[in-house]
Amino acid sequence: MKSAATKELFGYWNRIRGARAAPERSDVDPGQIRSILSDTFILEADATSGFPFRLAGSRICAITGHEMKGEQFLGLWSGPDRATLLGALSTVSDDAAVAVVGAQGSTDLNRKIDLELALLPLRHRGRTHSRVLGSVAPVETPYWLGACAVTRFELTSLRMIWPSGRRKPLASSHDDDLEPALPEPSAIAGLGRRIGRFLVFDGGR
Repeated sequence: MKSAATKELFGYWNRIRGARAAPERSDVDPGQIRSILSDTFILEADATSGFPFRLAGSRICAITGHEMKGEQFLGLWSGPDRATLLGALSTVSDDAAVAVVGAQGSTDLNRKIDLELALLPLRHRGRTHSRVLGSVAPVETPYWLGACAVTRFELTSLRMIWPSGRRKPLASSHDDDLEPALPEPSAIAGLGRRIGRFLVFDGGR
């Protein structure tokens, strides 16, 4: 994790979940993450609607240049990247995993920015496939951020973390539908799984 916002949100999420696989939406106290609230969002875990933003912090809206509430998270991505993020979000919901995503954003003037995103599972009224807590933050903040909108996003890295120590066997992963071809077993020794175009290894606690 490179971004301070990612580290703080993950630490807070980990504390409030306790011994559970994921905390309840009602457990999240905005006052406890005041310093990163502008970098934070909540998605509705609805794949058919593209995982729409239910809440989005002001710095996230400044990055994209418009209000993000109601916008599709998957709509920010294209082609293989969209399939990879769909697979990652499914793993977040199904396995109570955490995804740490690296991305490069581009403006219409072709200015570039490196971003880090976190995707963490939330229960809502007891439902496990309901909400996703997340953050978006630049690795380094360029002078033009907020004045020039980022209009294109490209995935550069993906790391999955299973904080509870539980995960599904590779063969039963829902990701198989996205990209069925896997590396030779001898190459991954049962440690990795394919999500979209990425081979993802356990990130530990």
